[in-house]
Amino acid sequence: MVFNSFAFAIFLPLVLLGYYLLPFKGQNRFLLVASLVFYGWWDWRFLFLLGLTIAVDYYASHAIARAPTKEKKLRWLRISLGTNILVLSVFKYCNFFISSCEGLLHTLGFQVHPVTLQLALPIGISFYTFMSMSYVIDVYWGKFPPAENFFDFALFVSYFPHLVAGPILRAGQLLPQIERPRRVTKEQIRDGLTLMLVGYARKVLIADLLASYVDEAFRNIPGMSSADLVIRLWLCAIQIYGDFAGYSDIARGVSKLFGIELHLNFATPLLSQNITEFWRRWHITLSSWLRDYVYIPLGGSRKGEPKTYRNLMITMLTSGLWHGANWTYVAFGAVHGLALGIHKFWMKMTGTSIGKEYGTKPWNAATPIKIFLTFNTFAFSLVLFRSPNFGTAWQYLTRIFQFAPGLHVGTSLFVIPFVLIGLSLDLAQYTGVGQRLIAGMGLVTRSIAFGVLLALVLIAGSDNSLPFVYFQF
Repeated sequence: MVFNSFAFAIFLPLVLLGYYLLPFKGQNRFLLVASLVFYGWWDWRFLFLLGLTIAVDYYASHAIARAPTKEKKLRWLRISLGTNILVLSVFKYCNFFISSCEGLLHTLGFQVHPVTLQLALPIGISFYTFMSMSYVIDVYWGKFPPAENFFDFALFVSYFPHLVAGPILRAGQLLPQIERPRRVTKEQIRDGLTLMLVGYARKVLIADLLASYVDEAFRNIPGMSSADLVIRLWLCAIQIYGDFAGYSDIARGVSKLFGIELHLNFATPLLSQNITEFWRRWHITLSSWLRDYVYIPLGGSRKGEPKTYRNLMITMLTSGLWHGANWTYVAFGAVHGLALGIHKFWMKMTGTSIGKEYGTKPWNAATPIKIFLTFNTFAFSLVLFRSPNFGTAWQYLTRIFQFAPGLHVGTSLFVIPFVLIGLSLDLAQYTGVGQRLIAGMGLVTRSIAFGVLLALVLIAGSDNSLPFVYFQF
């Protein structure tokens, strides 16, 4: 089931009705059943993998807590991580590694005919696996005790708003909200519905309408001018941002209706002034997960400059591989690892730093240039992210730098309002103007504004309902 489907439009009101009518203990069981129905809607067989992850990690966390020695705790941690990594390897990466080995052997002159597995990729497997892994690791590190109730833990992993495309939540953020009674406030309902509407607007009115223009560029590279290809890359960046940020907004909005707060996943990344700031504001829950469970355990920046750059690169290569079983995704991660290393070196040479909080860095005359350069670093890296293979990516980039003449004026004019809408939404969130504007509206004004926006979403989405980009990960 997807957020932008007719089935979900029926599913959500029914779940909310049942949830509001039940007492606290019944609410969690009801949400768990609803989440399993939501996930099993694609293919009920995927529920067995989800159940395996839940059962193994619940038992392993309790075994770690009871283990009398560090060695036994470590043994159970390895069982948990090994099971999760094995499931990911089989269902997401097995054929990738087989085909990579086949290609290497062919290059060396050996002819092999390997057998590949005909397995469907379970929806959201990377998201819920990372969540469950972080829970067990945190129990091992002694950050908190294991969940007492199996069904509460099962709901933590399978909670349907975040299940298939994040945010990637930590147990310390979500489990306490699940384990204690909740009271849904009027403010949560208002803010939840607002977030949902903004998320659907990002998805339907921006991402879905841009998708065909982006697809056209990658299908017809020789027929495009250099300027057209660059513009389509900008559109690609805005499309992916609108699609994924839209999903995150909807997920957070839906969860508010149940009285459960999900972590912010995007904080106006289009206004980032450097690549380090970008990754602190883009897919925040994945970036923080990689920082805490890959970068810092590798040594972070504590073991000298060369190892700091090595750790950065390994972390971003992991990020690339997490996105998909293709070497183009690994290369996408490598590009960003290199960019982060260059920026870290630049900060050291110039003695500069970036603010810890979003929006604290003052703007000056150079700010638009910094934002433009950061945005284009991200946009051009999407050639690798979006291309099915290196040949397509190379063709796309070489066509750009051939400076092929020509320009589709209609497309150029078409991109302007989407850039402005995307930047306006980010500026409104960045400055807090959007929240203050909505809060200051009267009921009638707010109803009219939201009604018009909802009508646009319904009209645009009725004939153009596309799957969310990050469902494939």
